[in-house]
Amino acid sequence: MTWSRTHTTAVLLFVGLAFLYMAFSPGSIAGQGYAGEEIESGLHMLTAATAWAKGHPVPPMVWSRHGPVPVLFDLPFLKLGKHLVSPDFMLSFEPCLLTALLLAILYVWLRKVCSVGMTLFLTFTAAFGTMLWPYAYIGLETKQSLFVLLAGYLALANGKIRGWPQVVLFGLSCGLALSLKSNGIVLWPVVAYLIYVQFRDRWRSHRVQLFTIVALVLLIWVLGSWGRSFYWGPLGGGTSSFRLWLIDSPLQFYTNAVGVFGSPTKGFFVYAPIMFLSVFAVPKVFRTDRPMGVFALLVTGCTVLFISIFRTTADETWGERYLHVAVAPLMLCIGYAWPRFAWRRQVPAIVLAGIGVCISFLGAFYYYGALDSAAQEAGQNTMEWLTSDENWNPVLFNARLFRVWFSDNGTAPVLWTPAHIWVWTPPPNAPPWKSINLKDYCQPQSFMIRSWHLPKSGVALRIFRIYVLLLVLGILLLCWTVVSSVKEQETRETPRLKPKNQEVRVAAS
Repeated sequence: MTWSRTHTTAVLLFVGLAFLYMAFSPGSIAGQGYAGEEIESGLHMLTAATAWAKGHPVPPMVWSRHGPVPVLFDLPFLKLGKHLVSPDFMLSFEPCLLTALLLAILYVWLRKVCSVGMTLFLTFTAAFGTMLWPYAYIGLETKQSLFVLLAGYLALANGKIRGWPQVVLFGLSCGLALSLKSNGIVLWPVVAYLIYVQFRDRWRSHRVQLFTIVALVLLIWVLGSWGRSFYWGPLGGGTSSFRLWLIDSPLQFYTNAVGVFGSPTKGFFVYAPIMFLSVFAVPKVFRTDRPMGVFALLVTGCTVLFISIFRTTADETWGERYLHVAVAPLMLCIGYAWPRFAWRRQVPAIVLAGIGVCISFLGAFYYYGALDSAAQEAGQNTMEWLTSDENWNPVLFNARLFRVWFSDNGTAPVLWTPAHIWVWTPPPNAPPWKSINLKDYCQPQSFMIRSWHLPKSGVALRIFRIYVLLLVLGILLLCWTVVSSVKEQETRETPRLKPKNQEVRVAAS
């Protein structure tokens, strides 16, 4: 890869987004999904390594559900956290960095096919108008999504893979895309297609490189599967654990597949509205750049086919989290389909992006577990209610919380009753719907916002100042990114304009 001004701008974008995401970080990640398991597993890894290095007895290992491979990425943050504040605090920054890196790759890829205006519009829409923003704090999906996009970039947008550094990087990216999560096996068609695209015309002359890539992919996948067996084995195996959740009718597969995109409670188009344009973009990209269209369709299709076999396609987290991996590929399809930004033509995209920013803001502003806690207090915390009941629609629920928080009516309780409509007569002895106090759940998850008006001292004051500094630097760097992108566009256009100017001067003389 030849370093260019585009890559310099991408670095500015990465740092700016990382700082801005980190500024609103909750300062803790242990309560986000299975992150607590991985923290415990990582700390045991560090303890075991220290004991082994010093010749002490090695304590028993603690395993997490996705195995040791994703935990390896956590170790630097956990190690640093032992000296600064806490491991939980330092690890809360990791998904912010991974999301910012994913967006930097998206920017570089879009810049190869799109104008500066369209590249910036799609990149910032992905950053703040889709599920990427809330998951910069939730984590869970960020590692897999990053390496799927990186593997796609190396295979489809960076030319032929020739040198050994590229071979190793591509092999590692493909292997990690399959191994960072237990459901990575469903992405095998994606990885196989990327390898096919790279070597379909030259596999004979590059047999050694092809064999190395395949060997790396298999090695990492086997290592990940082996590591996961230590967690799932005592539970009877991963397959047996999922049987409770499997559908019992083929028709449910169809309804699930439709709901993945259009469910008002968990639908992909609700939590990333700009993705609605991909319905029109993917067929167009198939005609103009088929490998890109196949890549996006495989990533999305394989994931949808997998999650549609379960009774509920989502859980209590924010939206269709398993489709987090499809956001960047589908955003690329939109860029490939409409590479130039025109205000009048892009009005629908601008409207969808604006709606997405509002929805994603609500997801980033509150901890997703607040809804689950409220449902438990109301006695309605079934998976079916949380994934399909309008009362427990996360977007609407967080909007209620935000109105309560913004109104700031002191300590007076704000009661809300998640009532339902009986059809048409309530059953005998039906218990009344229980009311809950929304004031108990409207606390923002951002440490900086949460502690803005509170008295601070010591470590808390220093952390608050760091967050404020990150906010200021993040905004400045993102402004610098925009300016740098515009200057880069002007630099590209100048050589084409110069001969015309010279012809005008000659004619005038």
